[in-house]
Amino acid sequence: MSTTICKRSLFFILGYFLLTAFSVSAQQADAENCNLCHGLALFGIATPSDGLRSFEVTSEAYKHSTHRNVICRDCHTDINAFPHPEEVKKVECSKACHISKPFALTGYSHVQQAEAHAISAHGSNPEYSDEKNAAHPDCKYCHSNSFRNEIKDEVLEKSSQHCLRCHEGEGLAGVILHVSSHSGHRTAEASVKVVKLCSSCHADQSRMKQFDVNLTQVAGYERQFHGKALKRGLDEVANCMDCHRNHLILPADDPNSSINRNNIQQTCSSNGSCHTNATAKFAVAAIHSEPTTQNNPIIFFVEWGFIILTAGTMALLFAHILLDFGRWVGDTWMRRKEK
Repeated sequence: MSTTICKRSLFFILGYFLLTAFSVSAQQADAENCNLCHGLALFGIATPSDGLRSFEVTSEAYKHSTHRNVICRDCHTDINAFPHPEEVKKVECSKACHISKPFALTGYSHVQQAEAHAISAHGSNPEYSDEKNAAHPDCKYCHSNSFRNEIKDEVLEKSSQHCLRCHEGEGLAGVILHVSSHSGHRTAEASVKVVKLCSSCHADQSRMKQFDVNLTQVAGYERQFHGKALKRGLDEVANCMDCHRNHLILPADDPNSSINRNNIQQTCSSNGSCHTNATAKFAVAAIHSEPTTQNNPIIFFVEWGFIILTAGTMALLFAHILLDFGRWVGDTWMRRKEK
């Protein structure tokens, strides 16, 4: 009994030490005191061409972000003097940084994600104009969201306790930090934010029209099971990224696309929280269906048939009740008249 208690106490102390170490390392990441200026409220400049440009980075936002252990100049490599140059290069998200991959000696990099994004439907197309390519979402457009870049302390603590059951030694801190940055996403709240993020473009008719994208996708998702279940708080329901992937988002006619007709069954069954036993017939079911007489006449007429049948049945039911009530009123009135 005493041995078990000692082990539990040891794990608790080690977990607490790691959490404290994370907090200290987060403070050390700003070793060059960048937040001394950038932490000021409304810190920024105004230019005639760009208007107001904010450079404010609050200490809380920095401390709880997935980049909280990354020194600012690891990404802003061209800033070597103070005051900073007037023209600052745009940060390349695909560059390798000093953080090592968990259990590996190689530096971490977003190169794979950047390459996938480049060939995806969201990447730049040489056949498009600069204005049209600028309408595509870049890294910041999607990743500047709380559900992607915040690490919650309770998630970090829970993850650390779980990892400590098997892993000990150096490098564990990086593993926990890496895992915890993604472990809090499988919630209905996070999925709602995913759908809201994707809808900010895909429900915008002016933006989607220039790409010849079907404008019924968002409404179709919301009216089907996934959208309705998500609104009712079901955590495990599929959001946009579960089916379309995070970075390698390809059109349905591409053979490598996760939503290609030959790959949909695998997509539906690949996530342990989804339809693990999905069959080929199950996979052909409409997901974003917004039926009309042109694109899906059978579903359109079946749907309206059920609406008319339900409405007609209810109308006859209420008519029967009203007639029955009228007869009761008439009989009561006649009996009183006879008296």
